[in-house]
Amino acid sequence: MKNLGRLSETEMEVMEVIWGLSTSATVNQLLDIFKSKDWKTSTLSTILKRLIEKGYLKKTMRGKVNYYDPTLTLSEYKKYETQSFLSRLYNGKVKNFIAALVDDDELSSDDIAELKEWFAHKDGKE
Repeated sequence: MKNLGRLSETEMEVMEVIWGLSTSATVNQLLDIFKSKDWKTSTLSTILKRLIEKGYLKKTMRGKVNYYDPTLTLSEYKKYETQSFLSRLYNGKVKNFIAALVDDDELSSDDIAELKEWFAHKDGKE
């Protein structure tokens, strides 16, 4: 997967809306969805431009209207962010992350039992 830029909280909010749409998004449509934020067209256009620059959106023009589409799905984004998180903080190893949770008493006995069951199921040993 390509190297994507980090999303700000506002950019993530916009992307979540775009991921939730079944069609391409337009500025007017997004302004309507984010009406409570009272954004100007220029504000939203700047956010969309940043999302394009970071690799999350592509823009196509049909007639005089710009349409915005995600370059990856929400599921693909979550996988990307998970790998990025693991790489930055745990040398890319899930085991190191889980060990940190266990060592810090963040996982209960029930959590550990559930994880063991999940791993056994994934491993086909059930």
